[in-house]
Amino acid sequence: MIDRFIPQIEAAQAQGAVVLLKWDGERPNPRCTVVITRQDTDYVWRKDCEGVAAGLAEALQDYEAKHAD
Repeated sequence: MIDRFIPQIEAAQAQGAVVLLKWDGERPNPRCTVVITRQDTDYVWRKDCEGVAAGLAEALQDYEAKHAD
């Protein structure tokens, strides 16, 4: 499901980003949260979503668009 994103996550990590994925069993909807931060650029992306794969894809797309080297 999210294995395909591992190379993108590792690339973001190598640039200093932190990627957090949360599945919350205490909430009915939305159950997932995706967060990407990068302190040296003050970048923060956070979204509650129903599916972690879709949320992660959106987060990585935004991160890569703003941090293309």
